[in-house]
Amino acid sequence: MFEPVQDRIRVDSGPKLTDETFIVLRDFIYSKTGIYFPVKKKYLLEGRLSKRLQVLKLGYFEDYVHLLKYDQQKENEFEFLCNIVTINETSFFRNDAQIDAFQKKLAEEVIKTNKACNNRTLRIWSAACSSGEEPYTLAMLYLEHLKPKYPELNIEIVGTDINTAVLDMACKGEYNQYSIRSTPNNYLNKYFDQSNGVYRLRQQVKELVRFEYINLIDRVKMRRMMHFDFIFCANVLIYFDEKAKIQVVGDLFNSLNRGGYLFIGFSEMLHRISTAFKLVSIPRTTAYKKE
Repeated sequence: MFEPVQDRIRVDSGPKLTDETFIVLRDFIYSKTGIYFPVKKKYLLEGRLSKRLQVLKLGYFEDYVHLLKYDQQKENEFEFLCNIVTINETSFFRNDAQIDAFQKKLAEEVIKTNKACNNRTLRIWSAACSSGEEPYTLAMLYLEHLKPKYPELNIEIVGTDINTAVLDMACKGEYNQYSIRSTPNNYLNKYFDQSNGVYRLRQQVKELVRFEYINLIDRVKMRRMMHFDFIFCANVLIYFDEKAKIQVVGDLFNSLNRGGYLFIGFSEMLHRISTAFKLVSIPRTTAYKKE
């Protein structure tokens, strides 16, 4: 049992996260999610969790660690923890360079390869999909550009995340002005219903995407995610250390079909992480191909 009485510090402004307790909490989060908080980010962890301690009526971070590790409700609390520590910044049509690469070049390349192999289904995985804007964007691109040209083509889009709160939002398919800020007007008019500042996706888009809870470092569940043509996993690896990155990227590689593509964030690279992919240069962006 972790109970460092000598380090239990609480002042009138609320509980304080000691260095020792921070390390225990950080290591717990890392072991469960692969997300790594360096010492310089201690203040972020303290700030994000302070309100949760208030809700639980806990006076000390040590009590919270004990709850996470030993309490009968630890699984439920771990879900709350993931919802608190994960960052969910996204919007429709957010990464225009990747969208263009997918729509104008790579999707058709893969479709033609699939047709040669008698496969009429394009399978896409949006890993760490947050509240669903990315997979729904891909669904609209399919309806607008791919389905008219390839009417026999089916599509399967899966959005996954470790944050159950944003997954619930994704399933509802209801968004505010901020989420749709980069969405072209023709898509807004064709695929959304708007009322009182709420933009609701139409059923023809929603039915193309299913959502699942998946922890990217859960190797058992990752092994079930197979036979994808595209994987979008942007701005996720930056929160992992090198060991976790190697594991996750290796599993993503295994999840792709031959000839499939992985997209990651602009600030992310696979240098020193994986040599299994072929780096493909496309105007304004890059993709990683499984040959």
